[in-house]
Amino acid sequence: MTNKWTGKLVGITMVILVYEDSAVHSMSDSQKREMKETVEEMFNHAYGSYMKYAFPADELMPLSCKGRYRGTEPSRGDVDDTLGNFTLTLIDTLDTLAVLGQVEKFETAVKLVIDYARFDSDIIVSVFETNIRVLGGLLGGHVMAAYFKRKRRAMEWYNGELLVMAKEVGYRLLPALNTTTGIPYPRINLKYGMEKDNLAQRHKDTCTACAGTMILEFAALSRLTGDPVFEEKAHKVMDYLWQQRHSSSDLLGTVINVHSGDWIRREAGVGAGTDSYYEYVLKAYVLLGDEKYLYRFDRHYNSIMKYMSKGPMLVDVHMHKPTSSARHFMDALLAFWPGLQVLKGDISPAIKTHEMLYQVIQRHNFLPEAFTTDFKVHWGQHPLRPEFVESTYFLYKATHDPHYLQVGRLIVENLNKHARVPCGFAAIKDVVTGKHEDQLDSFVLAETFKYLYLLFSEERDLVVPVNEYIFTTEAHLLPLTLSLVNSSTIETKVKTMLYDVDLDGPLLLDPEENSDQQTCPNPLHLNKGTTSYAFDIRTELKDYVNNVLSPGDSCVRPSPRLHAADFVISNKEHQELINRMGIKISTMSDGRLQLLHSAGSAASKQDAEEGIEFMKEMIELSQNAQHDHQQEPMTVQFVSNPFHGSVSLKAGPAQFGYNLKVNPPILGQVAIVTPYDACHTIQNPRDLEGKIGVIERGSCMFMDKARRLQAAGAIGGIVIDNNKESTVESSLLFAMSGDGQSDVVIPIVFLFYKEGQRLLDAAYEYPDLEVLLTYTAKSDVVVNTANSENVEQKKEVSEEILSTVRLEAPPSTESSQGGSSHSDEAAESSHNNESAELNTHATKHVQSVEALESLGKTTDAYSCSTQYGPVFLSVFATTLPGENTLTIMRNMDNTVDLRFHLFQVTENRKPEINTLYVDIVEILRHRTNFLMLEKQEEYLIALARMLEAAIFQVDMSHDTGQNMLKLTGLLQVEEDSIIISGHKDVTNGASNLYNLQNKDKNQSFTCKRTNPLLKYRERHCPLQKNSLVTKVGSIRHKQASDGV
Repeated sequence: MTNKWTGKLVGITMVILVYEDSAVHSMSDSQKREMKETVEEMFNHAYGSYMKYAFPADELMPLSCKGRYRGTEPSRGDVDDTLGNFTLTLIDTLDTLAVLGQVEKFETAVKLVIDYARFDSDIIVSVFETNIRVLGGLLGGHVMAAYFKRKRRAMEWYNGELLVMAKEVGYRLLPALNTTTGIPYPRINLKYGMEKDNLAQRHKDTCTACAGTMILEFAALSRLTGDPVFEEKAHKVMDYLWQQRHSSSDLLGTVINVHSGDWIRREAGVGAGTDSYYEYVLKAYVLLGDEKYLYRFDRHYNSIMKYMSKGPMLVDVHMHKPTSSARHFMDALLAFWPGLQVLKGDISPAIKTHEMLYQVIQRHNFLPEAFTTDFKVHWGQHPLRPEFVESTYFLYKATHDPHYLQVGRLIVENLNKHARVPCGFAAIKDVVTGKHEDQLDSFVLAETFKYLYLLFSEERDLVVPVNEYIFTTEAHLLPLTLSLVNSSTIETKVKTMLYDVDLDGPLLLDPEENSDQQTCPNPLHLNKGTTSYAFDIRTELKDYVNNVLSPGDSCVRPSPRLHAADFVISNKEHQELINRMGIKISTMSDGRLQLLHSAGSAASKQDAEEGIEFMKEMIELSQNAQHDHQQEPMTVQFVSNPFHGSVSLKAGPAQFGYNLKVNPPILGQVAIVTPYDACHTIQNPRDLEGKIGVIERGSCMFMDKARRLQAAGAIGGIVIDNNKESTVESSLLFAMSGDGQSDVVIPIVFLFYKEGQRLLDAAYEYPDLEVLLTYTAKSDVVVNTANSENVEQKKEVSEEILSTVRLEAPPSTESSQGGSSHSDEAAESSHNNESAELNTHATKHVQSVEALESLGKTTDAYSCSTQYGPVFLSVFATTLPGENTLTIMRNMDNTVDLRFHLFQVTENRKPEINTLYVDIVEILRHRTNFLMLEKQEEYLIALARMLEAAIFQVDMSHDTGQNMLKLTGLLQVEEDSIIISGHKDVTNGASNLYNLQNKDKNQSFTCKRTNPLLKYRERHCPLQKNSLVTKVGSIRHKQASDGV
């Protein structure tokens, strides 16, 4: 009797459990439709904000409600190499609009891309990002446009314009692949390729994923255009990477030298640095039908699952010692792996890894950029990445388990709750605090929303049959029919047999006898369409993350030990950990740190053993660092009188702050900091403001010194070694390390003691010493300061006709001028008389204008410039107080400078172009004769186009340049009481204008200026004989004796 009822109760209980599980995880058709509509509304909010506030900028800044243009905001380091001022977000979003069925918006977007996207800017970009986002986006857009045209849904006018643009991008990327190994350089200049800025020498190393994520886009480009060069180049890259795998582990490292093929970093993983390489090995087989890629992927996959897979986790190992872990944390990019496992057909481990990641998300709302193997936050950022959503979508497609719809619902809710802002969606700066970042990457629109929309969509409702396409790593759609086309001159080797012996390795046997080497069958068929398969696997991992984190759980694994590669000396937790290991830190006489290990001082025997392993790793890291290569030096160049650039000192770079390798040099006067080590509050900030501070190494972190310099108003810093024996001749240059923060924006360089003393001696002898902090020394430069200008230079200045106009000018002062206004004596006398009569307000104004031009690219100032023929336009903008000013300088070398000085413009480093334009037009209308001119609209358009050319460093049209030439010839300034230098025509109360027609028409105007704050000219572009030196701190070439 008891047994009978027990059986019934058990049966009832089982029914209830199944019912509850179904209720929790099921989602009705109406709920799915509602979720799909919610995702589409979220996409429209983000896309609409980009189009309203940011287009044609590359990215939307959702907190500032404006666009991010390259070079107009504080540098974010390598992240900015994604930007090329080519409407990145719009290009990346094209096929998302198509997938969402927004055909009219798609057609409009295609037209905008055709009209606005340009790829010839003088900008250094990431080859990897440009390939997957721009080239991939254009290909995806072309494929969708051709599809709609073929189906007569829209795009009847389309004639392959996007494909033509894609081909242009492909050709602009090709020079990066001209290496001995075929592996591409990581960076390229869109306009000049590898020829400018010594790119080939500066960027010798690249990540495996950066090199190995081109085959889909390049092969598609070749097969769509008929030009085989792209696919052939991409195959060569993949072949070389396969060749460089470790012979016994079949694993690849994360960073490789493009010339030698040597591995710079030997950590092997499936996350950052290698992720999309493995993805493209498998997808190259799917898209191209070349079975060598399936063979390679199976070899890689078996090794990954053998060495890296630790239950649901995937940990990095050493490629040459795969049984040894390389680091104790995982990064968010590995979240793509379960989706790739679905494509392979290995569903069970995909479910496990996805479930582990889902539990991490449930703890933090989002997946942290990196988290430890005991699931603590390692890096808290989350830029709304798509990888986890991608895997969720593919797992749902493979299993039809409604659990993954609930996962998608949680992601949607978290995005709306924690990332949504009035102008779009903002990246999460820290998942712990929930603080936002003013950033919306293009991949959020290209991938995150696309996969979410597809997750909740029924195939019958989609206007695009996505099953007929393969997704690139940026979720762009390429048609599977490309496998039927082969434009390559190299035979693809599609075999009737499974593998051929001469492919890449030994002949594989019959697949039935070697099932481990083959893709796995879909468990959906094995389990007759039920969803219990995935549910049973997830049940095994119930509360997996919580159990690891719970200190009271008997199954808690010991925390992984600290590895040398992860050690940060400023991290107090790390200091405590090595102290437990029995490791002490001491400072050597030369300022370097020394680690001493004593097993007897360890907290336990296990700690002592971990200390020994830590020391071994540290020794290996040190040896590898010395073996790899010396750091590329920066330069400290003495440019003021009497050196004139003749002295250049090699300096070590910093891993933080302003990057002198890719940014303009910094010019400034040197000043000694008090206290000299800058480890306490700086006592002489007034002496440092606008100057380059000189400090001593030691007593505190480099970053701490840099922060104090920056807070004191310095524009740069030079650290001098405290080891009296050190010199660049016998010591290895090193890069000063940071602490992981990005708050320092000024350049910091390091001089060894001997070179530092040379700098100090020069500064002592010449108190006004000015130096240039630069990547490479500049030849034949002269800095003219107020103290160093000689009589002849003053005569040159007096020959210039300079007119200045201000808004809200102070009360006018009387000045008596007579005689010939063009004689040197009269000019200097006039200038002195005017200077004597300037009131206090005017003097401060003059000083503020000069100070603004000397600020350079600081956090308080922004400048840009451009040239058309003899006309130079320069704009200086600052947050500092002052009065807006236009300066017109008509020079004796037949050139005309228009300089706009704009004060209190913006609180950001880069003002919006509209703000600059409005202020400039305001000056023209109120203080010049502009309103009296005809064709004002044409002139305003030309001015706007020239301003765009200055800000974005692009070429302007001939019509624009001609209109600017006409404007400068007609423009006159109203009477003004302040003339900084030059002459004033007292007969008509207006500034005397120099007639360009009276000048020698054979004067050359081909000498292009690049930066108004640092105007040095190349040897092939000499100064004219009567060229002028007009501003304090400007740089020009010395006149060579041979005129060259």
